[in-house]
Amino acid sequence: MDSTVQQVTGTVTPHCQEAECDAQPLLGWEGPVWLWTGEQTLAPACPDAAPALVYEGHTGLQTHGTCEACACSDVECLLPAGVTITTGTCGGPLLDVLAPPGWDGSCWSFPPIKDPEGAIFWGSSRTECQPLVPQVKKQATFSWDRFAMACSTFEKREECSDHAEDCNPLPPPGFERCMFSAAEVTSCPPDHPEMHRFHGMAEDRSSCSPCRCSPPETSGCHVFFRLNEQSECNLRSLATTVGYNHGGCLLTSIPLQFASMNAEFRRLDPGTCTPQGGEFLGGFEPTQTTTFCCAHGE
Repeated sequence: MDSTVQQVTGTVTPHCQEAECDAQPLLGWEGPVWLWTGEQTLAPACPDAAPALVYEGHTGLQTHGTCEACACSDVECLLPAGVTITTGTCGGPLLDVLAPPGWDGSCWSFPPIKDPEGAIFWGSSRTECQPLVPQVKKQATFSWDRFAMACSTFEKREECSDHAEDCNPLPPPGFERCMFSAAEVTSCPPDHPEMHRFHGMAEDRSSCSPCRCSPPETSGCHVFFRLNEQSECNLRSLATTVGYNHGGCLLTSIPLQFASMNAEFRRLDPGTCTPQGGEFLGGFEPTQTTTFCCAHGE
């Protein structure tokens, strides 16, 4: 609810007594007014002696918010991206043979490599964990613990005018006599030392932390990989089973050539990604601050 300050002329008629005359407010302050605070549903109407409602505000801002849950994509096992042929030992000389993009393991031929001594088989891999949405939606609301209202007559009395003072009757029970200011103040006037701050609006500064995904702790992507002497993959020469990011070197003493390769999965267990993020951060911040300074014992 917006803070509201209204210039309204009251119509009350009681005669002013000596204790009902208040000094003119200091520069930057308005009032005096009668301030009531409490639960909004219990707020009274302004008293007859001060019928003008000049302010409504709140304090004790509470944020209530949640974020939707983050979720991750499924991961998939991927075949090895190629193989390294060695014409010497496992340390070289070496020649990489790359599989075609999106290879499904079917027979893939390449220019024959003569007189190989063996091969370094590459391990399998997997797709990356990705959030299904990078930023989840939020739901955020706010509430206030206490309500504040200020009432005034805005009426000057002849009984007080001789010494340039305003006539303000003593407030009834539940109300305090106060001055107020919309400026940023840090201290109260000496005759109104009790400070209270209230707010007219709240600004949403909450957010949800970005979603992210942790990879699986383990993956079982086992692949049986074959190197073949002929381009039709019908004469196997050298083969082994590799795992996720785990290959190996095999040597052969048979003089031959490698001209094709094929592969097939023997185990598909890539694991599960773990979603993280989506925490509710921040909250509503109070704005449109008004400071009230009140007299003791009212």
